[in-house]
Amino acid sequence: MTNAKISPPVDAQASVKISPDGLQAFIRISPPENGGGALAYYSLKNLLELNKVVFGLDDDTLQFLGGGQPVYDTDFVIAHGIPCEDGIDSKLVYHIETDRKMKPREREDGSVDFKDLGLIQEVKQGQLLCEKIAALPGKPGTSVTGKPLPQVPGRDIELPAGQNTAVSDDKLRLYAAMDGLVSIVGDEINVFNMFTVNGDASLETGNISFSGSVHVSGDVLSDFMIQAAGDIIVDGVVEAATIIAGGSIIIRGGFLGGTDGIINAAGDLSCRLIEGGEVYVLGNLETTYIVNSKVKCGGAINLTGRGLVRGGHVSARLSLTANTLGSSQPLSAKTVIEVGVDPGFIEDYEWVKANVERLAKDISEFEMMITSIEKRESSENFTPEEINAHILKLQLSYQGAKEHLITFEKQVPQFLRATVNVRRTAHAELKIIIGNMQMTLQSSINAVSFYRDADGISFIPFRDYS
Repeated sequence: MTNAKISPPVDAQASVKISPDGLQAFIRISPPENGGGALAYYSLKNLLELNKVVFGLDDDTLQFLGGGQPVYDTDFVIAHGIPCEDGIDSKLVYHIETDRKMKPREREDGSVDFKDLGLIQEVKQGQLLCEKIAALPGKPGTSVTGKPLPQVPGRDIELPAGQNTAVSDDKLRLYAAMDGLVSIVGDEINVFNMFTVNGDASLETGNISFSGSVHVSGDVLSDFMIQAAGDIIVDGVVEAATIIAGGSIIIRGGFLGGTDGIINAAGDLSCRLIEGGEVYVLGNLETTYIVNSKVKCGGAINLTGRGLVRGGHVSARLSLTANTLGSSQPLSAKTVIEVGVDPGFIEDYEWVKANVERLAKDISEFEMMITSIEKRESSENFTPEEINAHILKLQLSYQGAKEHLITFEKQVPQFLRATVNVRRTAHAELKIIIGNMQMTLQSSINAVSFYRDADGISFIPFRDYS
């Protein structure tokens, strides 16, 4: 007679798993074998404690699993943590228009009303300009192991307080501290008082330099200068004068710059027309035509109405859009259109590049000098120590200049996406420069947009990118 081998009883087994984010714990029970026993409530609870699951226990589910009829081979969520609540960044609510554009109103007949620019915002002392909704800190959470789960607090934003504004005691509201015109310079809201010239800027007024904004109801005559920290508005014509604004400039009558006139705007420029002179704009430029002028624009140039550029060198960082570029008689007016450059970028880049080359040459010459001294073992002018010290100084300067040059070179790709857009005609002999590529049209072409690609400058049917 053979004795049968009897397997020993095996009690039910349980395993605990915690989710990666620590917010859930799972329990799974495998059935007993060979008459083994089930797991009681307290055995399961002790198992959870051994696995450090101590927070957010689902006691009802635990009682059920530790009762007389447990469910096997199934994952049960046995504990729930509390997720953290990230904070909310503070938010600025503006009570003035922040994106007013100097865009002349176009009449039904297609002409442009340069007197209706919709730009000026007047405010009164005590008027609410901006308010801040305070950041919320959020709430920390707790994992199923009782570990705190830190939240990301909301980020605070400062009120954009500029000149002649006042911040409330609770730092949540920004008010105008005086009557004046709103001018947003950079990220700050400013309120500038207005200096008004009733008539022309001429011998009767002399040059004008003002910490606020300036309004000239007449013309600005040749050889005079107006300089303002805020905006400058001229109802009439600016002749061969100098106009410099820390904000935007409006010239309703146009700019007849001749050979000496200069306009320099840190904001936008809206000008009825531009003939001669030099124009520098960090923002956008809106006009009807540009003739024989040097123009550098840090934003986009948009020509409406007549929409003509003829003669001179006109450059913009983003785009230029016009009806007509160049002339049917190109020998009388050479026209160069350049996009994809910042005002002064090329000049600065070339200077930095030349400086790097000069420093490298100086280092090489002094290294040759030290070699020569060592061979002769003497020098009437310098000791080897003095030359080595100077070489070290040059090397430090060279490294700084090289890093500066690399910074410039990194900016080049963003300039290469610029476009030149022609609604009607780009005339023969027009020169177009985009980044470091250029082309001269051999024949006239109609309704096209020029852009830069890997092969150089190409064009497609006109697209209005303005």
